[in-house]
Amino acid sequence: MTEGVARATAAGVSQERPSLRPQPFDPFVMRICVWSGVVLVAMTAIGFGALMGYVPPPTASLSADAMLAFVQSRQVAILAGCALVTFFWSFWALWVTPIIIYIRRMERAPVLTIASIVNVGGGAGVIATIAVSWTVMAFRAESPLIVQAFNDLGFFLFLYTWPPFGIWMIVIAVAILRDVNPQPTFPRWVAYYNIYAALGMAPASLMGFFKTGPFAYHGALAFWLVALDFFIWMLVMSWVMLRMIAREERLPETPARD
Repeated sequence: MTEGVARATAAGVSQERPSLRPQPFDPFVMRICVWSGVVLVAMTAIGFGALMGYVPPPTASLSADAMLAFVQSRQVAILAGCALVTFFWSFWALWVTPIIIYIRRMERAPVLTIASIVNVGGGAGVIATIAVSWTVMAFRAESPLIVQAFNDLGFFLFLYTWPPFGIWMIVIAVAILRDVNPQPTFPRWVAYYNIYAALGMAPASLMGFFKTGPFAYHGALAFWLVALDFFIWMLVMSWVMLRMIAREERLPETPARD
């Protein structure tokens, strides 16, 4: 009987013990990583929009000669904008890191963690080549066909390559919905939002069939929906991560083991 009372007492004490955060936690570095994603979005608006003049983008049906004239009129600004976004789009690798850390904490075997690392690494490779295409386009602003081809390539790299990013959004959602922790790490709405964000980019898969209309790479569905969906997702996830870091910072640390 005494042993049973002792067990019940110990169980009661353990239930009253406050939640503990894992020991390896550096809020300063994690916040830097999260804010780097916000800077990425801001610099995209400046480089892609203000400097390059690609918001709104040139229409996919624009003739080669007209595209050449457009690029020649903004050649220096396009080169400057491409250099800017190439640098700041590299922040993608920093921004994803805290999210992957939380994914690892939500699963027993690191299956989704490894999938995330492989996926976002491939995405980083894609991001690095987007502005390179437009740089070559402006660098060779002499031949209408070269300019048109590299302009098209840049937009296809920018929009058509959405699947790796969409798949990672689904991975995040699965990790949240299958969280092994007694107390859920993320609110469930974050999982559902990631699923919605992944589906929102799907119209870009049809841009190869259209040069006009909403599914062309300048259209409402292939460009505006996809671009806004992705960058708003980055801002929403940044806000969520900053709240997560602040909440975890308030928790007591896990006692160190001998």
